[in-house]
Amino acid sequence: MVIRTRSSTARTLANALCILGGEAFSRLATLIIAVVVARWFGSTALGQYGFALAFASIVLLVPDLGLNLLVTRDLAARPESLRPIFWGVHWLKFCLLATVAISTFLVGENFVHDSGRRTLIYILVGRALLQAFSQVYMAVFKAFETMQYIALQQLTNAVLVILAVGLALGLKANLPAVVAATLLGQVAETWLGWHLVRRRFSPGAFCGWDSRFLFAMLAAALPVGITSILQALNLRIDILILGIFASNDELGRFQAAAWFAVGTFLAASLLMAVLFPKLSRLLSGPEAQGSAYVTSLMRHAVPCLAAGSLLVWLVAPQGIVWLFGPKLAAAAPLLRILAAAIPFTFLNTVLFYVFVAARRRRVYLTALGIGSAVGAAASAYLAWRFGAAGSAFACLIREFLITVIFLYALKRAAIAPQLGMTLLKISLAALGVTLAAGTRLGLGGSWGDWPAAGSLLLLVGSLVFVGWPNRRELLLLAGEGA
Repeated sequence: MVIRTRSSTARTLANALCILGGEAFSRLATLIIAVVVARWFGSTALGQYGFALAFASIVLLVPDLGLNLLVTRDLAARPESLRPIFWGVHWLKFCLLATVAISTFLVGENFVHDSGRRTLIYILVGRALLQAFSQVYMAVFKAFETMQYIALQQLTNAVLVILAVGLALGLKANLPAVVAATLLGQVAETWLGWHLVRRRFSPGAFCGWDSRFLFAMLAAALPVGITSILQALNLRIDILILGIFASNDELGRFQAAAWFAVGTFLAASLLMAVLFPKLSRLLSGPEAQGSAYVTSLMRHAVPCLAAGSLLVWLVAPQGIVWLFGPKLAAAAPLLRILAAAIPFTFLNTVLFYVFVAARRRRVYLTALGIGSAVGAAASAYLAWRFGAAGSAFACLIREFLITVIFLYALKRAAIAPQLGMTLLKISLAALGVTLAAGTRLGLGGSWGDWPAAGSLLLLVGSLVFVGWPNRRELLLLAGEGA
């Protein structure tokens, strides 16, 4: 085992920087691929790529099924159990991956009639299968607090992906070949993780199949796995449903606009990955201390994200063209609708971690379950009636609904109850203003003009009724106590 003598604070800071840096490398490479597809191959190709990427992102969660988090938790508590856990999770992953591979082939051949989408699905699902094993090795590194290995994995992957895609473009390869070039980086990431675990942590000789132990692992991981799948569905469901009704060109425009919402989710997830251990300690201690921390976090987050959504709304036409090129300029109205969902997406991600830290499983399962069900129904109807604009509005409805459930639960769970009710009232007022503006301006032809009204009310209401952020609360977020 690796033995470290650094102070706890220094180790935590170093691990946080490694996690943030590694994720930044990974997400930057993913964004670069999307930009390359949009600029070199156009909106139709981006639609095909976006649909396949959404499909693969959800498929990736099936072989995960909460096992990665379980590995981290159990190894952190019992490092001597590395050998059975390490080989046991490989057995489970092999079984789940075989199921995923067969199911993907059947779905692709029988239900995906667009050959471009189908080819990209097979490539990206293949990459996801490799990534499923890489995540096991990352879970081991997290358990032993050696996150520098995760950063090394993801940096290696990102560099090789960019080099391989650049070479493919230089050789004038077609879209499937360019996307297939990303497999090189994923192979290197997975092999590097395997090598480091075997070299640094010595998981021991191969363990055979143990039904009782494997079923116990699967049962313990299943609740977290279901929650992860619901989160992924909420993030990708609009693209998948729109793909049924829209052309690849329209789907490409929606995909370009949706990258901003996905970026908001990722930013919130990375922030909470750093704050989550501290939040867990505070919410398990005195009630006032945990409430103060959550209040400070929300008081800073809401006005910042509301202002950010207004900024995205304002610069949407220039931002889309600058990032994805003039071919995707028509995506600007969609981005203006989705901009109104940015504060709610961020809030939902933060509050999910809050209720996980508070061990309120019923709350986050209920919120995500209802959000997925209502969001899917709204997305199907609105995509059928209004196309990509309807899908964007369905995203706003879904994120708002989840926010309402979470904010109401803050009061019921006695976690920052006053703040929860205040933000709930402001959010309901923001929705009312948004719908009134939409009715006044008309849903047809002016979809992107009116969502900013709700974001403006959310910004002003949070500053007036919740209060301005201050230096003391910033110190609370950075420190352990009030």
